[in-house]
Amino acid sequence: MGEAVGQFLSHAVGVAISPLALVAVIAILTAPRGRANALWFALGWILAVVAVFAALLVVGASTGARHDGHPGTWVSWFRLVLGVLLALMALRQLRLAAAAEEGALPPRLRNLEQFTPANCLTLGIVLALANPKNITQIATGAVGVASEITRTSGRITAEAIFVAIASLGVLIPLLVHFSGHPTAHHTLQRWKDWTIRNHYAIMAVLFILLSAKTLGDGISGLL
Repeated sequence: MGEAVGQFLSHAVGVAISPLALVAVIAILTAPRGRANALWFALGWILAVVAVFAALLVVGASTGARHDGHPGTWVSWFRLVLGVLLALMALRQLRLAAAAEEGALPPRLRNLEQFTPANCLTLGIVLALANPKNITQIATGAVGVASEITRTSGRITAEAIFVAIASLGVLIPLLVHFSGHPTAHHTLQRWKDWTIRNHYAIMAVLFILLSAKTLGDGISGLL
């Protein structure tokens, strides 16, 4: 279990660091019915991560992610391919950063004051799944668990840990808001403004780090 957690920890953090999700949950909290809608948003995010991780875990296990007591060879090639894709995504983020309008709120996050709980639930699901970064990291984490853990109970525990870490990006703003601290609103607003300004740079650096980690795991598995 410990080795498996070490394998997927960085990938769970990679999902958690999602600038648009952070901006969305803070923006929802400042809109009418903010608390309830933010909880629906967080629920959508969590359900999406749980469902995709579970599905990919089953696929990984059924396709021989663990073979004769060791991770299957295809797992290492899978990581290499994803590592290359992440490097390409990093280059794309750098290009977007050069052309982006500074301080602009993404179109899908505008008019949040008109959102219903169902809209917020859907937005949480969409932001969790529409980002290729999240899908690649959930896939890598699920395949890693399938290749390292054979017991069903161990896999369920590993998924719970992954989902908890991967959801910190949307849960921490909620905790700050519900803490009731006098500076909570200003703190969240600073986080939101800073994230909007630096969104593409954050993603570019994150993609580079995740690419290096995934490529390294893939190469070490083939040696």
